[in-house]
Amino acid sequence: MGRHEKPTGTKAGTKFIAIVVVVAAAVGIGLAVSVAGGAPPATPGSRTVPWIHVHGLGVDPSDPGVLYIATHGDFYKSVDGGAPVKVDRHRADYMAFNAPMAKGAPLYSSGHPSTGGNTGLIRSTDGGETWQTVSTVLDSPVDFHAMAVSASDPNIIIGFDSGGRGLFKTSDAGRTWERLDYPAEFVTTLAIEPDNPEMIFAGTREGVFKSSDGAASWTLLDQYSGAAVMALAFDAEGNLYTSTEEFGLAKSPDLGQTWKGISRPPDNLTATSIAVDSENRVLYVAGYAAPQGYQEVFRSDLDGSDWHLVGTNK
Repeated sequence: MGRHEKPTGTKAGTKFIAIVVVVAAAVGIGLAVSVAGGAPPATPGSRTVPWIHVHGLGVDPSDPGVLYIATHGDFYKSVDGGAPVKVDRHRADYMAFNAPMAKGAPLYSSGHPSTGGNTGLIRSTDGGETWQTVSTVLDSPVDFHAMAVSASDPNIIIGFDSGGRGLFKTSDAGRTWERLDYPAEFVTTLAIEPDNPEMIFAGTREGVFKSSDGAASWTLLDQYSGAAVMALAFDAEGNLYTSTEEFGLAKSPDLGQTWKGISRPPDNLTATSIAVDSENRVLYVAGYAAPQGYQEVFRSDLDGSDWHLVGTNK
């Protein structure tokens, strides 16, 4: 049974112009990162992959059989549950990643080039092969570890800087940004309701917060109050999925008012990323296996009753 929400404070954001970076022509339009020092490539067809951490998952809306896997050490895709294949031309660490829920929208990410520093907001229009800088947002550039893109309006992107320098939102695909108050000390994950870009959810170490006004104000959902939330994601039908280390996976059909548990993946996996292929009714999760800490990706039907390994660094 759902519980009543507790209101928290409200503050208005401040708008400012983003710093836009032009990528050096000498390295082409992709990020100038080197494969030197990276992990050796995976054996073709092997489900054992040399990633360090998996930071994000996304299903391609134009081809839902394609799962994108953003990692600390290269960008991969899996087709129809097959073994992950590296697709980026230059190595980077993709700390936040969002596949578009709208056809034709670019992929967005944030993180670190192998040369060091932060990328700011980057995007790819070729399925993750090459990435271009959209905006640094701050100087020095932001490092979003939590980010969400609106399905109904892909120009709306929200991200939380890992250094705690702010929660930022753009309504024009990264040209200008608004700095907003965030609901807790640290935001671990963000999700935007597919049909309403004003409805935004934030996962924190204190629970799940909901905003009905585009992240201007926040309300704590009682059911996960005090729980460390690892992941949030919507499917195309508006169901909200979450993961906590304590309670595992769950799904809400009513924007967080009530929740139903989902069977935990093998290896006692704690999911830190979730993606849903609504067309084929497939649930993907990535996270760390206890107690060894292996980074693994699994797929299942939507109730978690039939898990299959996609990739692992075991």
